[in-house]
Amino acid sequence: MVAAASPRLDEAFDALGNVHRRRLLMGLRRRRHARLEAATRDAAVGGGRNRDRLEVELFHVHLPKLADAGFVEWNRHLGSVARGPRFDEIEPLLRFLDENAGELSAGGCD
Repeated sequence: MVAAASPRLDEAFDALGNVHRRRLLMGLRRRRHARLEAATRDAAVGGGRNRDRLEVELFHVHLPKLADAGFVEWNRHLGSVARGPRFDEIEPLLRFLDENAGELSAGGCD
């Protein structure tokens, strides 16, 4: 029996579908809020990306997407990112990814 896809689950997988969004959300799992610079460092870990370019990408693509989904609260003016009202819905998936990082990265999940 195959479980029917849930719009909320689809939204969570969409949010986690990009390595930079995953890393940013993992950073917020460790601490409740961050400045954009710290969120950029979290998103860049192990990625070899230009941080200035990544910060622009976060500002224009990833943070709006995560904020629209309610997973983060993002204050553009203050440059701060915090857990959003729906963060608790995605936290079990983040915990699973964190606890199984060794097994999952061997399969190319990172």
